[in-house]
Amino acid sequence: MPRADIVVYNIGELVTFMDGPLARVSEERAGIVREAGVAIRSGRIIDVGPSGRIRSSYDAETSINAEDRLATPGLVDPHTHPVFDGSREDELTLKVQGVPYSEILRRGGGIYRTVRRTVSASTSRLLELLLERLELMLRAGTTTVEVKTGYGLDLDEELRHLEVVRAAFGKARQLVVPTLLAHVPPQGADARAYAREFASTLVPEAASRGLATYVDVFCDRGAFGVEESRLILEAGLRSGLRARIHADQLAYIGCSEMAAGLGVDSMDHLERMPPENAKLLASRGIVAVLTPTSILSMIDSPRPPVEALREAGVFIALASDYNPNNMTPLVQTALQLAPYVLGLTQLEALAASTVNAARSLGLDNVVGRIAPGMRADIVVWDAENHKWLGYYWGFDLSLKVVAGGEIVKDSE
Repeated sequence: MPRADIVVYNIGELVTFMDGPLARVSEERAGIVREAGVAIRSGRIIDVGPSGRIRSSYDAETSINAEDRLATPGLVDPHTHPVFDGSREDELTLKVQGVPYSEILRRGGGIYRTVRRTVSASTSRLLELLLERLELMLRAGTTTVEVKTGYGLDLDEELRHLEVVRAAFGKARQLVVPTLLAHVPPQGADARAYAREFASTLVPEAASRGLATYVDVFCDRGAFGVEESRLILEAGLRSGLRARIHADQLAYIGCSEMAAGLGVDSMDHLERMPPENAKLLASRGIVAVLTPTSILSMIDSPRPPVEALREAGVFIALASDYNPNNMTPLVQTALQLAPYVLGLTQLEALAASTVNAARSLGLDNVVGRIAPGMRADIVVWDAENHKWLGYYWGFDLSLKVVAGGEIVKDSE
């Protein structure tokens, strides 16, 4: 009898997304298997099928009884900022009182406040905080996470933060994707001069040392303009990095239109993107990464043009956008809120948190689906079926989590 390290059986509903990613999500295309089982060996899925067959076909070292509950791929968070120290809880009071985030930033708060605290933290302190946050995410079902820099601003400091992320690789129990982010220019600096230095010095250095997979830039009012952002993204692409962009969040200044021409993998936020730009994303296969919790944290933010994205056939992903302005470390929270904030169905939100999010990271052949050969990332939920996600919410619904073939959570 073939050996398996783990067999998960008695799954009431298994959502595989075996044929994903999905621009148009439906139950017929989601690869849903009833009364299912999954066999795992050496960190990979080796078989998916009826529970009885899977259980009787493999000599399993460990068996997990899902007890007729929902199981899905592990969650993928494609947009996080967890390398920071300090907090900004008082800024929530300011936002509730009507002070816009752009004004908080102008006063030296926001990102600049976090930068001051973060650059004074030791490398060991930043690594400790990052690992604590990654473990929290993991135990709530986030088995793949993109991690950005961006709270250093000084070029050497940004490299130090990338080193912190690399140090986490061997210690974190989920898959980590490192991103070099041009967040904002240093306070008082000339944005164009800083962008040139970032592009000519930091980007090739990070790429040559293998510290980053992606380059990212915050293209928006109060951050980097269109031409400065283009300079940074093109430098990353020339250096062999992949590209993604924060676009059209605070204002529309042409960021999404510019980035569409560069072949970025994802555009994130898009709260103020003109609906007609959805066709640009669709034509180039660019993933729209939406962040419902950050929309709420900005208090007065509009919603991205979800219907236009859906109609154009854009791959929609969800992310936590965990950062000191949006202290929500779980993409599961974004999944739960997406029906209410973005108008996504529960199944659309689940696809956006798994296979489509994996697509935004270029990993949809590695994670985000339950199929033979894929990394063994599985979540068993305290839910009868996928329609309970977003319906039954406000707490961590994950009961059992397998990451890379390792059981990292097993609670009843």
